[in-house]
Amino acid sequence: MQIDLKKGILDLINSIEDIDSLSIDKTKTELSRKMKPEKSLGVLEELCEKIAGIYGYPIKKLTNKCHIVAVADNGIIEEGVSSCPIEYTSLVSEAMLNNIAAIGIFTKQLGIELNVIDIGMATEIKKDYPNLYRRKIRKGTNNFYKEKAMLPEEVIRAMYVGIEIINEKAKKFDIFSNGEMGIANTSTSSALLYSITRENINSIVGRGGGLSDKALNKKKKVIEEACIRYNTFDMDIIDMISAVGGLDIACMVGMYIGAALNKKIMLVDGFISGVAALLACKLNYKIKNYILFTHRSEEPGVQIILKYLDVKPFLEMNMRLGEGTGAVLSYPMIDCAIEMINTMKSPTEVYEMFYKK
Repeated sequence: MQIDLKKGILDLINSIEDIDSLSIDKTKTELSRKMKPEKSLGVLEELCEKIAGIYGYPIKKLTNKCHIVAVADNGIIEEGVSSCPIEYTSLVSEAMLNNIAAIGIFTKQLGIELNVIDIGMATEIKKDYPNLYRRKIRKGTNNFYKEKAMLPEEVIRAMYVGIEIINEKAKKFDIFSNGEMGIANTSTSSALLYSITRENINSIVGRGGGLSDKALNKKKKVIEEACIRYNTFDMDIIDMISAVGGLDIACMVGMYIGAALNKKIMLVDGFISGVAALLACKLNYKIKNYILFTHRSEEPGVQIILKYLDVKPFLEMNMRLGEGTGAVLSYPMIDCAIEMINTMKSPTEVYEMFYKK
């Protein structure tokens, strides 16, 4: 059954289609005739090309915007790798839903729909909210230092939740961004990044929510020893997540898959969502064409993700909050890029408008 489940999701991932290279070429031609020096609008022009490859040319406005936060807890907290208590996850998540956490404030200010998915919180949000999706696979993962975090089947189920939420929302929304919330998820994401790259552990593991030097060294030791014990370096992506990963990460991997399947762009910000993006691209490199790295997090491991995917974020705001806060701040830039290519005239058109008699 496990083999059939894994084969099913891998077959789905392999069905992702290429982007539209002809529309990219048309966009480049259109940008070159605008009343500006060649490539003088830099990132905005790159955004137009990226969007054209996904949505086609001419480029339409991406009016309806949706941000999705995956929430889960991780048993590795037992090893003292987090400065926050487990109850913090539901507390912050409910603050998001009431628009008093950072991501709730930003999405409300920018007119972006916010959704929160409980994919694996150890606790519960007692009150119901219209934008809270209760899709819990289990109440947090195991302590991966002592045993594998979860079963491969649970990883796949969490991935399907991510795919299904995008399938559902893609009927209404033009563009997506994601984020996460969960105690000890910089440990799970660091373990996964270490497993994929085997880069120096000191370059991968950061302080997360603000660890002391002693706790940071413990975090590095726990991650390194667990990955070596399980030999995660030789695992496929699904087994790797089941060994040392988190349900929030698995769900975000599903969101990236869902976005690519629905030919929608997914905006990426932060270390944990970046690790999920790298995992998704390892499953099918075509997914890279449907994701856009927006903001460079302060977590050290981000540099390794960017190097492996050969991408460069265009925002650098010294943030490391998570929740996808940097991603949503890029929406106005995307709006401006689309408005620019659709509205700006060529020198000849401007001359005819104002000087031709």
